[in-house]
Amino acid sequence: MNNKIMLVSDYDDTLNIEKEKNLKYIKMFMKSNIFVIATGRSYISIKQRLKLDMKGLTPNYLITNHGATIINNNNKVINTSFIEKEVVDKILQLINREKIHKINYYGSKKFNGDINKIMLTFKNIEDATGVFNIIKNTDLVTTYLINRKGKMPKVEIINKNTNKAKAIKVIEELEKPSKIEVIGDGTQDIEMIKEYNGNCVVNAIDKVKKISKKQYKYVYELIKELQDN
Repeated sequence: MNNKIMLVSDYDDTLNIEKEKNLKYIKMFMKSNIFVIATGRSYISIKQRLKLDMKGLTPNYLITNHGATIINNNNKVINTSFIEKEVVDKILQLINREKIHKINYYGSKKFNGDINKIMLTFKNIEDATGVFNIIKNTDLVTTYLINRKGKMPKVEIINKNTNKAKAIKVIEELEKPSKIEVIGDGTQDIEMIKEYNGNCVVNAIDKVKKISKKQYKYVYELIKELQDN
């Protein structure tokens, strides 16, 4: 075990609020600690957002696709998990494809096109919820229903044995930090908040607020608190 603190933050609706001040404190924090972004976005998507929103910030680790892939700051894949082809086929047979506006598959050519995540986009929350419940009840995969304000609702699917908390555990075993803090806002953050007695931002959904030990308006407030202590 070392004396470094590891802070893990969700990105959308968590870290990307008050971006400039968050970036300032993250850079200070990373001088002697470990900073991780855990997101549902793909690697390409989060890198683009960090370039546009946070001046190309490179955290120590990126957890992408809700935990399906872990990449270090040298762009090396530390861990990855896929949805088995037969599971993908079963899922797609069960759902009404006509209700789905768009299907995106996320994987890597390095892994022969294997799938890390499937993202189903819908025109309305009713169709999304119906498909979500069908897939969830199969117990074949880990499934998240994502309904962000101003965006089309989505159902995102990853390997059954994967989530952000399990990805954090992989990094924990590598880095052996003295303390781990996490912060998030949505359903896809619940596992890591439960596992690590974590925090949330004030705009988090009620389900997340109920299980969080503390709420912060911005991520930098948590960083400041960690550094002051």
